[in-house]
Amino acid sequence: MNKFTIIIIIFAIAIITSAIIISNGKKSESNQQIASVISVDRESHDFGEIEIFAGKVETTYILTNEGEQDVIIKSAITSCMCTEGIIGKMKFGMHSATGGYVVIPAGGEETLTAIYDPLAHGPDGVGKITRELTVKTNSITTPEITVKLSANVVKNQ
Repeated sequence: MNKFTIIIIIFAIAIITSAIIISNGKKSESNQQIASVISVDRESHDFGEIEIFAGKVETTYILTNEGEQDVIIKSAITSCMCTEGIIGKMKFGMHSATGGYVVIPAGGEETLTAIYDPLAHGPDGVGKITRELTVKTNSITTPEITVKLSANVVKNQ
């Protein structure tokens, strides 16, 4: 091996090691439990009657960190594939989330957007629905926050 190849190998190992150390630091930060309380402006939203072919509807909830320490939203999930959520840079559904964790600073707020697709269950998916969005935090006081949305899906034809 020549010197150039050895230098490249050492440089690559250093970059990989740094990435692992940074990644582990972020994981341990999100696992650190704190006592700050997260409150939500309301626990549920009723869209009332919505037409199945009118497109997606959305509403927002405000999450407030009432404590003195930052709270980390570690993960989030919805109760059905017809529902999506967005909080900070995190986008999530029933099976996955992207965008990493979200920090709600002490005394700060973050908006949780709930998006419901009335046509997701097909053209005959009418009737009353209730869906949930759940976010998990590193707070021992409020480790989970669940909000609900409801509607009566109708077909106006």
